[in-house]
Amino acid sequence: MLVLGLNLALVALDEFSLLSGLHANHAKSNIFTSGVSHTINQQLINLFGYTVGSLPIRYLGIPIISSRLCLRDCSPLKDKVSGRLASWLNRGLSYAGRLQLIVSVLTSLQVFWASYLCLPKKVLNIIDQKFRSFLWRGIEGDSKGAKICWSDICLPKKEGGLGIKDLSSWNKALMIRHIWILSYGTNNLWSSWIKAYHLKGSNLWEAKTPCTCSWNWRKLLHLRPLVRPLIQHFIGNDSSTSLWFDNWHLDGPLLSKWSPRVVYDSCLPIHATNPSSVCSLV
Repeated sequence: MLVLGLNLALVALDEFSLLSGLHANHAKSNIFTSGVSHTINQQLINLFGYTVGSLPIRYLGIPIISSRLCLRDCSPLKDKVSGRLASWLNRGLSYAGRLQLIVSVLTSLQVFWASYLCLPKKVLNIIDQKFRSFLWRGIEGDSKGAKICWSDICLPKKEGGLGIKDLSSWNKALMIRHIWILSYGTNNLWSSWIKAYHLKGSNLWEAKTPCTCSWNWRKLLHLRPLVRPLIQHFIGNDSSTSLWFDNWHLDGPLLSKWSPRVVYDSCLPIHATNPSSVCSLV
């Protein structure tokens, strides 16, 4: 029975390759098994010809993981920053030169990760420390001799800083973009899956944090109080704004001020919409 199932899987892969023109790259493909005997595991390896992979898997360099991100999972990001620093340490760069490299090169290295993952504070602190030591002393791992507090350095130039992005704030800003997409952006595959699997018809602003969900989704939900007051709706002539959940009233979202009993007494449905024309992030 097992051999028949495996042969059917191979036939399906062959038909997919024939129809799409796409073929599996054995050098880049792995096989993962769980809860099977060593004999079955070896049969799968022999049949498909793939090597056995280890978790967590990575897609475009980012770990695909549902549990909490740890320091080990983010080691490729730290190694990338360290590798770039190593090529500059012996070049006798000035303060201005090191500052420009941090702003234009080093900060951008973590943008891709920060756009899709809520990075642990420990990881961001380690990268910040690398930036500090490189800026002040031109070395890695020792930030002694700092002239100014790092929080002041990360202020915009018009506020007296040097314009280096604060990594924690930047990470939050990039993740908030996903909240905007879920609430007001165009539908894509990710947002459609989130709405069907996690939200299940409920409003994003009032959805409860599930006990069993990925760590990244939980962290994203925890950002809602930060961004909700910044999104305002202005009354107009279409019907895209939620009457109860969105921030269109002077007192804020209605359900944040009054209990669900008000919804019941109003005889208006929980998903009622209020005419609006513009939604903006202030």
